[in-house]
Amino acid sequence: MKKLIIISFMVVLILGLNSCGKDSSTSDNSNIVIYQVPVDAAGKYIALAFCNASAGINYHIENVIAYIAQGRGSFDSVFTVKKLDTAATIKYQYQVEYTLARFTSVPPTVDFDYSAGGSFSSNAMQSEDEQTGSWFFSTLDQSKFTLTGSGSDGGKQYSVLDKVLFTSQFNYTLQNVMVNKMTDMIDSGTAAISISGAGPANVHFNYSGTLTFSGNRKAVLVLNGSTFNFSLLTGGYTK
Repeated sequence: MKKLIIISFMVVLILGLNSCGKDSSTSDNSNIVIYQVPVDAAGKYIALAFCNASAGINYHIENVIAYIAQGRGSFDSVFTVKKLDTAATIKYQYQVEYTLARFTSVPPTVDFDYSAGGSFSSNAMQSEDEQTGSWFFSTLDQSKFTLTGSGSDGGKQYSVLDKVLFTSQFNYTLQNVMVNKMTDMIDSGTAAISISGAGPANVHFNYSGTLTFSGNRKAVLVLNGSTFNFSLLTGGYTK
């Protein structure tokens, strides 16, 4: 009888251990997800969020420079920017509000604020986001305007190539950016960049770096040690 009890106890113990092992394995595989949003995905988003083809930040810089260079006075405007061409590399649709005020200092200066909300999509990235910018233009009596200020861009993104959905916001501070009033393009300057957000299983990320404008609608972004050379016109990039 004692022998039977001992054997029965061992069978129960073995079954219990096997059961615990299965539960632990299932829990590890199904509940624990560690996936840091890669710096490449963040870099792609920043490149596209800045570019003209997505109605990005550089688009608005060149747009307002054209207004200032033409000598227009103070104004408020609300308008919709749309691009629905199915053949376009990047498709976008934003509701945009500009507010520009010219001050009669000597030489005159300009304050500019804008907000934009909408979406863009390309073969690399899809985004639903909101932009804000608060900029200051000076040296208007010279061949190049000086641009300083800050802004942000963020929302929900899907990196097509990385196959990762994430939410993020990046902030930038423009530092001694020089804009050619004949071409409306940035010639030089930098922007301090920081981006943070969360990816799968709410795993958070936080990257920072510097964007250097090199003229002719080109820029170099160094983000957490990774270097991206990209076009401010198209959002295309190389590493």
